[in-house]
Amino acid sequence: MWLADNDRLVLRDISARATLAGARVVTLKAPRRGKRKPDYLHWLSTLADAQDDSAALAIHLERGAVNLPDFGWARQLNPLGMRQLIEQHGFIQAGDNLLSAPVAARWQRKILDTLATYHEQHRDEPGPGRERLRRMALPMEDEALVLMLIERMRDDGLIHSHHGWLHLPDHKAGFSDEQQAVWQKVEPLFGDEPWWVRDLAKETGTEEQFMRLVLRQAAQQGIITAIVKDRYYRNDRIVAFANMIRELDQERGSTCAADFRDRLNVGRKLAIQILEYFDRIGFTRRRGNDHLLRDALLFPQKE
Repeated sequence: MWLADNDRLVLRDISARATLAGARVVTLKAPRRGKRKPDYLHWLSTLADAQDDSAALAIHLERGAVNLPDFGWARQLNPLGMRQLIEQHGFIQAGDNLLSAPVAARWQRKILDTLATYHEQHRDEPGPGRERLRRMALPMEDEALVLMLIERMRDDGLIHSHHGWLHLPDHKAGFSDEQQAVWQKVEPLFGDEPWWVRDLAKETGTEEQFMRLVLRQAAQQGIITAIVKDRYYRNDRIVAFANMIRELDQERGSTCAADFRDRLNVGRKLAIQILEYFDRIGFTRRRGNDHLLRDALLFPQKE
């Protein structure tokens, strides 16, 4: 049935002989769940009282993002009418979706809270990439809007970026004098191969737990990267692996453990650990035995 907002309906019985009720269309987009919840019914009542298109749009925006083609159809607005409607306000627009400033502020708070929790739970990482942050913070919201909001937060200094990793401005790692002394011993040992914490501790005569702390600090600064717990690569090696994945993605659309094993001349277990690391951080995603490029903005050559 082709309907639009404010269309009038006459409801009859199955034989179409008895009139049961009259109705007016208030919204074409009912939620899958919670239709009878008091807050939704109150919102619906408010929408029913909207006097014009501008008021209806404002009420819809209270609940989240609005799809402009859907809203234009519901209100029977042509493209010119839609442009005139949305240019009157300071909305955030990405593609066909619109967001109000109050909802954007709520989304920003959610993004910042998620990032703070991430820092607390992943002390040996500098931060997530933007795609991973989006999926963690606002997985059900419009992708383009969330990514635009993250970029605005970067521009405004609410979020900082280092080699594609996002972090809060106060999330800064640095060595103490004692840690710096240990790192000066450790840094020259990092070549092209990964190191385990216990092996570095033994090699330098350092207590293992203290070595673990030093390497976590180095990882937070983006100097080294843990592919699994307690196993670290120099970060430029990780960037080289990411570039290899990009090349293979262009050549054949994916990569696999055998590619890494053959090109790097490493064991299958290490090749799998490397690829699973890239899956975990959202740079790639696994499909069967293949790993497909997911967030190409991570590991940029230059920032």
